[in-house]
Amino acid sequence: MSQDFLVALRHRLNPFFDDDAPQSRAVHVFNALLAALIVVNVVAVILESVESISARYNGAYWAIENTATTVFVVEYVLRAWTAVDRVSGAFRHPFWGRLKYLHGFFALVDLVAVLPAVLGLLGLTDLRVLRLIRLLRMLKLTRHSTIFGLIGAVFRDEANSIGAVVFILCLILTLSGSLMFMIEGEAQPEVFNSIPAAMWWAVETATTVGYGDMVPVTVLGRILGGIISVIGILTFAMFSGIITVGFMEQLKLRRAQYQRLVERRLAKGGLNAAGMRDLARLGDRLGLPEEETEEAVVEAEVAQKKSRRTRRRRTRRSI
Repeated sequence: MSQDFLVALRHRLNPFFDDDAPQSRAVHVFNALLAALIVVNVVAVILESVESISARYNGAYWAIENTATTVFVVEYVLRAWTAVDRVSGAFRHPFWGRLKYLHGFFALVDLVAVLPAVLGLLGLTDLRVLRLIRLLRMLKLTRHSTIFGLIGAVFRDEANSIGAVVFILCLILTLSGSLMFMIEGEAQPEVFNSIPAAMWWAVETATTVGYGDMVPVTVLGRILGGIISVIGILTFAMFSGIITVGFMEQLKLRRAQYQRLVERRLAKGGLNAAGMRDLARLGDRLGLPEEETEEAVVEAEVAQKKSRRTRRRRTRRSI
C-alpha cells in the first residue's frame, strides 16, 4: 500500500473515532452498534457467573467474548492510528502525539477492554480477574454519554468545595471512632476492640445504614451515636447541595455558550440545514436537551430581527 492511500484511509476513518469531527449517519450507526456490543458483552459476563446458565450456553459465551475482544482490539489500534488527524490538533505528532493520546482517560479505558486478550496470551487466566476486567468494559459507554462529561465538569469546578466536605467527613469519622472506642471499649471489648473497628461503626452511623453488627450500649455511646447520625445527615446534605448548585451552574454556562455560538453563526449570514445540524450536534455534546437548543436558535433569530429593525429606524431618523 502506498503512503498516500494509508493517509487517505486514515482521514476517512477519523470521524468514526473523533467526537469533534462532523458526525454522519454511518458514524452514528457505528457508535450505536459498538454500544450494543458492549452491553451484550457485559450481560453475557454477568450471566456466565451463573453455573447452570454457563454450562448450557458455553458456546454462545465463547463466541460473544471472542467477537467483542476482536472488535475492541481493532478499535483500540485504529483510535491510536487516527489520533493524529483529530480536529482538536492535540495529537499531531506521529509518535509523541499518539503516545500522548494513549495516556488519556478514554485510551486507558480502551486498553482495559483489551486486557483479557492480553492476559489470555500471557497465560494469566484467573476467571475472577478476567470477569472483573470484562465488566470494566462498561466504562467504554461513558465516551458516548454527554452526561458523564457534564458531571465531570461539575466535579472539576467544585473540587475545592467537595474536598472541604470530604475532609470534614474524614475528621468526623476519625474523632467519632476514637471517642466511641474510649467510651464502649470497656463495655464491649469484643465489638469495639480498636479505633479502626469503631470507625467502621462511625461510617455505618454517619451514612444512616446501621447494619446492627455494632451498637453502643452505654448512655454516652448512644448519645454520641445520635449526634454522629445528625452530623452525617447534615454533611451529606451539604455535599448534595454543592453538587446540585454546581450542576445548575454548569448547565447555565453551557446554555450561555451555546447561545453565543448561535448568535455568532447568525451574524455571519444565517443558518442553513448543515449549520442547524452542526448546532444540534454541539448542543448534544454540551448535554443540552433538544428543546432548549431549538428554543435558543429561535430566540437568537428573533433578537437578530429586532436588532436589524432598531438599526433601520436609527438610520431613517439620522437621514
